Amino acid sequence: MLGKLMTYELRALWKPAIIMVAIMVAAGMIGAGCLGATQALSEVARSGNGILAAPMAGNATAVLFMAALFCGFLVGAAVAAFYVFVAMRFYRTLFTDEGYLTLTLPVRAGTLVMAKFWVAYLLLVALALGALLMYTLMVLAVSGGDVDAVAGMLSIMGGWGAFVADGDVASALGGIVNTLVTCAYALGLAFCSLTLGAWWARRHKVAAAVGVYLAVGWAIALVFSIAGVLAMAGDVVSWNVALTVVSLVQTLANIGVAAGGLALSAHLLRTKIDLS
Repeated sequence: MLGKLMTYELRALWKPAIIMVAIMVAAGMIGAGCLGATQALSEVARSGNGILAAPMAGNATAVLFMAALFCGFLVGAAVAAFYVFVAMRFYRTLFTDEGYLTLTLPVRAGTLVMAKFWVAYLLLVALALGALLMYTLMVLAVSGGDVDAVAGMLSIMGGWGAFVADGDVASALGGIVNTLVTCAYALGLAFCSLTLGAWWARRHKVAAAVGVYLAVGWAIALVFSIAGVLAMAGDVVSWNVALTVVSLVQTLANIGVAAGGLALSAHLLRTKIDLS
């Protein structure tokens, strides 16, 4: 039954996923082209060929760089838009009138939640990795093909661990792993927040869910931000070890939030949610 439910979820999500991928790829390629053009124009400006070469190249470089920034924003916005679409579909299919039909299926609440999670997670990971690929192309364009710059960008995705990363392959893989965990964390927290909002609030259930999501997310971020700052304020010899520990604990905490959020969602859906 889990496989059938996942098939139905995939049928509902693949079209918006394809649209977001198309937007992401187009924006990434255009952004990489703009950044590559800025490199070429910078060479023209430095060569000094012609009196107007440098001023014109400078103006064009500014325009292209702003266009590249906008394209970079679109790449990230495509991932965020799909994430919001997935969250709203979870709410619509379980806690609105459509939920009456969904909950009449002879399926356990946990199976419903996990089917939605796994399809959403796999598609969100695909979009997140696609976004990283687009950003990689943009970094390569602006750095003149410097692979170390790409490793450094991927290392940044590792959270606090980026401050002690060497920009090598291991650091880049750590950033990718952290991205995979963050996708699970974001979905688990969103599903749990929407379920809590549907259970607690008599009216404005989505607004209540957003409040829970922001409160929990900000609280977790605040705790680990303070921990990271305190770790950096320690001895020079040990601060890198402390930051590594903070990064690992945060990763484990995100996994725990994802698993706990999904389990709580299934429990509340089974025992507390009443759509009558």
